[in-house]
Amino acid sequence: LSPAWCLRNEGVSSVLLGASNADQLMENIGAIQVLPKLSSSIVHEIDSILGNKPYSKKDYRS
Repeated sequence: LSPAWCLRNEGVSSVLLGASNADQLMENIGAIQVLPKLSSSIVHEIDSILGNKPYSKKDYRS
């Protein structure tokens, strides 16, 4: 679930997966299947539970 949650965050362009073996890697890659099910409301609910969503000004300099 956590790789899918990371990919749904607008400030994330890539996710680094840590795996000690092939089974862990396949489990992490399997999170992609959850991605379509993570609606904005679910992501908002997760963010509310975690209470650690960073503030982004969206004022990126070119």
